Amino acid sequence: METYLPVVAPVLTILWALICLRIYTMISSENIVQRRLIAIGGALGSALIYLLASNLVAILQAPSASETQEEGRVRVQSKPL
Repeated sequence: METYLPVVAPVLTILWALICLRIYTMISSENIVQRRLIAIGGALGSALIYLLASNLVAILQAPSASETQEEGRVRVQSKPL
């Protein structure tokens, strides 16, 4: 599972950009404002997808709480007054 996790964010970003490019090419060249909005929305969407996917990958690769705890005990020391 961990072998393909580093490529998830770039692949999803590229797929989103290709979908937006397809929509962009379907819009008539006479509709300049609509094409610009699709281009801006596609860029913002791909940036958000990349950020969310990379954060999700980092969460999935983090060690679980059971792996990081020692015997389930926490030692607290206070400073002398």
